[in-house]
Amino acid sequence: MLTDENVFALLDTAYAAMIATDRMAQGKTDGAVNQFASKAVSENAVTRSGIKSTAERLNIAPALPDRDVIDDQADAMRDLQSKSGADFARAYLDRVIQVRKDLIDEVDDALENGGVRQEPVRKFLSEVRVSLDASRKAAEDLRAKQG
Repeated sequence: MLTDENVFALLDTAYAAMIATDRMAQGKTDGAVNQFASKAVSENAVTRSGIKSTAERLNIAPALPDRDVIDDQADAMRDLQSKSGADFARAYLDRVIQVRKDLIDEVDDALENGGVRQEPVRKFLSEVRVSLDASRKAAEDLRAKQG
């Protein structure tokens, strides 16, 4: 069961990893995938800032429970770094989709299992979930066009 403290730590860590992946994509892609990555960097930075400020406002000290969502981040970054062109674009979008699905699952678990105690946290998580789902859908649409 994820607590308020766990959820904020997990989100902060996951968003830091997503931003790093998106920044790599900015330098290795062009066209629609590059536009997606650039937009993701901006949006994810705003969300990460909101995660930090919301935790501070609610006096929540983040404590990471486990690293399931970003367990393989270092390996994924090495794999992405080794790719280029269309191979990179496909691998990047696959990673984007999977990380967002995993993070949505974690948010859903936190909301459904009663570990999140404060209503403002529940509301914030619901908003983050909507944003993650929209980003996942946009990445899936782009991925479908990549072949």
